[in-house]
Amino acid sequence: MKDFLSEIIGRVKAEQKSLAESVTAGINVNSFEDYQRLVGRYEGFKITLDIINDILTEDEEDES
Repeated sequence: MKDFLSEIIGRVKAEQKSLAESVTAGINVNSFEDYQRLVGRYEGFKITLDIINDILTEDEEDES
């Protein structure tokens, strides 16, 4: 299961990095609404990574 989660984590981080780079470069940011949408996606990726981290932490505590 950790290989699967590692793949998800890697892909989410890559998407998050790509999104951050495009926002800072102004790519696909033609209005404030576009900016808000992209920042919202970035926050969604962050929340996803936090949830996965919480699940992994719980699994490690259960194994101890």
